[in-house]
Amino acid sequence: MDRRTFLGIGGLLLGTACSRRATATPQVDDGDVLPPVPEACAAVATVANIEGPFYKRGAPSRSVLATANDTGERLRLTGTVRTTSCAPIANARLDVWHANARGGYDLDGFRFRGVMTTDAHGRWDLRTIVPGRYLNGDRYRPTHIHIKLAARGYQPLTTQLYFADDPFNEGDPFIEPSLVMSHRLVRDVRTASFDFVLAST
Repeated sequence: MDRRTFLGIGGLLLGTACSRRATATPQVDDGDVLPPVPEACAAVATVANIEGPFYKRGAPSRSVLATANDTGERLRLTGTVRTTSCAPIANARLDVWHANARGGYDLDGFRFRGVMTTDAHGRWDLRTIVPGRYLNGDRYRPTHIHIKLAARGYQPLTTQLYFADDPFNEGDPFIEPSLVMSHRLVRDVRTASFDFVLAST
């Protein structure tokens, strides 16, 4: 075998090996993979909303707030925390709390309360239940989730997230339209997504 033939065969084998290595590995969604980071986001800072009377400091670090023994429809909320220029904010702190399925808040312990941080891409992922409604005066407040956000170099934010199609959204004195999330049922789990935008200090 002459030198030219040897080099030609070697190049062919190397090209075949590289082609095989470049083949993408198929991905299977097992239900635990976070959604991809969106290519674009709103450039306007997320609006604030009332804190309410039930906030409690010292919630444990966790992103799963519901146990197998908790009643209520299962809920998964995902999203990102970003700057007004759409850059992801890593290690943003989300302090989350909400009512149980009957509309009551745990003021003695930390049921349905938790603190989580965003990943390197600014993503967060919460597993809990759909909160129940409770009377506020002579009417029920719509279903909502309370969140406090904090990140170094950005203005802190206290707000609430609401659910589209809640019959008590109309006429609620505190609701903000930009905080209302669309949602759907996926494998018996209510799912929704919300991208927060924080303004710099």
